[in-house]
Amino acid sequence: MRYKLFKSLLLLFFAMSAYANNESTNELSFGIGITEAGTISKLKGMHSAVTGNLGTNVKNATLTNDDFKFDYIYSIDYFRKLSDSLYLNAGLSQTSFKTNDTKVTFDVGGYEVDPFPNIEFKGTALSLGPSYRFNTDSNFTPYVGLNVSYFSGKQSDTNYPTDSGTGTYGVSGPETDVNCWGYAPIIGVFANSGLLKGFGLSSSATTFDCEGGSQRSFTSGYDAKFTNMNLKIDYRIFY
Repeated sequence: MRYKLFKSLLLLFFAMSAYANNESTNELSFGIGITEAGTISKLKGMHSAVTGNLGTNVKNATLTNDDFKFDYIYSIDYFRKLSDSLYLNAGLSQTSFKTNDTKVTFDVGGYEVDPFPNIEFKGTALSLGPSYRFNTDSNFTPYVGLNVSYFSGKQSDTNYPTDSGTGTYGVSGPETDVNCWGYAPIIGVFANSGLLKGFGLSSSATTFDCEGGSQRSFTSGYDAKFTNMNLKIDYRIFY
């Protein structure tokens, strides 16, 4: 269902682009920045018995420190002009973010896993959506946008010695898949003329619903909500 939604949005993007004025000024933007803040929450998945919560069932768990660490993002975005103020954006980014070393507490029964080593998530995000430019009399153009985003990547440090028979809990182990769908409001500004023409700053706040593969004692995978905020410096080419 989600893949059909993204496919439909992509077709809409090209359909609307076809109606754009032939004299449109389009843009290609290259960005680099940091994943400045974010959290992982609402963690749940099929899990074997733990103290205070017997049986194999869907269990909910909470990270004591649920913040993501600072990490990187690289991006390339195409902006298609539809009118003086309205653009359509299709973007591709490479990103990485990590949890902190912390502990996990199961919501029912209060069983704790301590320590719970950090996990790195890295992969590619695709984004699609409109943006609106505000006309000003200055050399700078502010804008806002809203993208639908899809993230596909890998997660590290999945080792669960009870199953693997070797190593330390949460250290090394095979990388497994993580796939997320979400949305991201965006605010930014760029120079439309002058010495800094093409340079800009932007900030986006993404909320993802994610499905992860086997991760430690969640051997059948898990669901979770990820949020992160990206701060970027970008340079755009007008053509």
